[in-house]
Amino acid sequence: MARYYFDLHDGAQGVRDDKSSEFDSLDEAVQAAARSAAEIGTGRLSRGDISSVVIEVRDERGQRVCTVKASMQIEWHVSRSQGPHPWSA
Repeated sequence: MARYYFDLHDGAQGVRDDKSSEFDSLDEAVQAAARSAAEIGTGRLSRGDISSVVIEVRDERGQRVCTVKASMQIEWHVSRSQGPHPWSA
């Protein structure tokens, strides 16, 4: 098992992961980072925040091994004054 760190970047701010998590492979770590980015993005979307989520994955030596980016863009094709959409909270 190898340890990987997930550093979260949010615009000008960043949260460095000092705990790490263990995974059997780099692929598993990347999949976990992608799931985390999607979950964070989903939470932000429910608050009306559509900013990108960036997670940098580091290995046990502190070397950056990949970057996972999740973003969502909403393009309106109707007037927003038409009322709530069925999926809005």
